Amino acid sequence: MNDAEVQYVVEANLKDRDSISFVKITQTTNVYQTGGIPQVSGANVVVTDDIGGSYPFLESTTETGLYKNYDFKVLPNREYYLSISVGESVITASASSRTQPSIDSVGYDYFEFGGSEVNLVKYHSVDKLGEQNHYRLIYWENGEIEETYYLGDDEFIEGQYYNAQFFGTSPDLGDTVFIEILEMDEAMYDYYQGLADEMDNSMFSAAPSNPPTNLQGGALGYFGVFMTDTASLILE
Repeated sequence: MNDAEVQYVVEANLKDRDSISFVKITQTTNVYQTGGIPQVSGANVVVTDDIGGSYPFLESTTETGLYKNYDFKVLPNREYYLSISVGESVITASASSRTQPSIDSVGYDYFEFGGSEVNLVKYHSVDKLGEQNHYRLIYWENGEIEETYYLGDDEFIEGQYYNAQFFGTSPDLGDTVFIEILEMDEAMYDYYQGLADEMDNSMFSAAPSNPPTNLQGGALGYFGVFMTDTASLILE
């Protein structure tokens, strides 16, 4: 296989909770290279907003290529802008925050399927009326994250109370389930949808390609701005 040009990869994950937002910068490698993924040090990373706020993200002293601002958190209905200067490259992006989603409750249904006992976890929520919403649900079971991308929009649930199941999971009694709902703009949702499509290994999957990015400047990855809610459940 021919070598491709090295590109920066940005994982910018900003949330509405204190101390957890981060920007991670790495570089691509060719398929034959060993020794792990190159972490990019020495970048200048700044997030700004549409009311004049400026938030520098400083490189971690313990993890190369990880940039954080412990005083930053996403606020609702704002425009945010990312600027990264690294080497001779300038990488920029913009993203919009929405209002906070909410998980009304979490439960599970028990049934038998193919001779096996299945506990299917589900969550309940209310979609906000008059707002275009795009969601991702993240599922943990006993502290282990489920790699499936649970994605959805409000095309058919506008303003409604609804419930949805985490298909492909079946925790046992006594297990602890933790879920997080992320609300995002359409560009970020398209990135996750593209990533989910790339993980589809079925005979009907699309040809491999990079997910659509909202970054400008030749980088791969994403700039995500998320409003969130969480809930947990111990199966009894």
